[in-house]
Amino acid sequence: LPALASFLANNTGDLARKHINDPELQRFINIECYCWSAVLAALTPMMNIGMVFCDRHYWGINYPKGGVGKIAQALAGEYLAFMVCYGIEEQGSSIMYKVHLRKILTEGEGNKLKAIGVQLADGSVFHGQTVISNATGWDTFEYLVEQQALPKSEQLFRKRYTNNPSFISTHMGVEADVLPQGAQCLHIIVEDWQKMQDPHETLLVSVPSLLDPSVCPKGPHGVHIFTPDWADNWKGMTTQQYEQKKKEVANALVKRLEAFFPGLQEATLFREVGSPRTHRKFLNRADGSYGPIPSRRPLGMLGMPFNRTAVKGLYCVGDSTFPGQGVNAVVFSGFGCAHSNAQSAV
Repeated sequence: LPALASFLANNTGDLARKHINDPELQRFINIECYCWSAVLAALTPMMNIGMVFCDRHYWGINYPKGGVGKIAQALAGEYLAFMVCYGIEEQGSSIMYKVHLRKILTEGEGNKLKAIGVQLADGSVFHGQTVISNATGWDTFEYLVEQQALPKSEQLFRKRYTNNPSFISTHMGVEADVLPQGAQCLHIIVEDWQKMQDPHETLLVSVPSLLDPSVCPKGPHGVHIFTPDWADNWKGMTTQQYEQKKKEVANALVKRLEAFFPGLQEATLFREVGSPRTHRKFLNRADGSYGPIPSRRPLGMLGMPFNRTAVKGLYCVGDSTFPGQGVNAVVFSGFGCAHSNAQSAV
């Protein structure tokens, strides 16, 4: 345990430079970090990359049959064809869908400020001893908590972290024979290592139907191309200009992918493009941001806030809390928060 704990303050780049001299292998580690954390190894906590490396290169990817939406269905407790899940609803709770939150209700002030419930956009009020926010730290304290002085812990978080870019996402249905025999599910395309972090330079490609045909109609394959981009690059346009830009960007991405899958453009049966504006709308995150990134070299995971906040009874989960970004990390933050609250309620 002491040896494991020592990694909390380390970044992946620190250990990579210490033990690896080969430039190509160092670039490989950089792209392995960048493809999920959106920063290079020097700014990626060692604790997180350990989990990701094990998933991607040792144990193998755990992919939910039917798509990632099945995870949410299982947590809710819906009957799935391959299993019966006893989730939230089976335990007597309910889930409200397509509901917007107006604010988190509080009482008291200063050090005695306490969360006592939430108010929805339609005016409905729900009271409770605990409020758990899955919004980012920025959104929680800037838009949801009633006007109060920003807690010192949140001021510190804003000094240490800034917002990630968003993404361009292109979802396509393509004729199956355009993919060569033995094609792999996941691809990362980097043509210039010096421009790896620039918008549209790194392409991340997924063809999930190669592993699970149920996510696509019988016959074609589903292809997802996504690449980082900033919301500022999509502002100040008319609807016609916006739609034209989406088309032009998607065409350019597909053309680059044709170096590996010739004829992909002509084999496209369906295509839908999402911009940072799309991510902002459906994810309800500022500028459609992927999450927080360090604004300076972090001390591994030691700078990330935990679930507790300065407001009594208010907890935060997600990528702006320990242990940070990535599916594994976000799941861990939610699990840890739920477990600690369940234990305190016993």
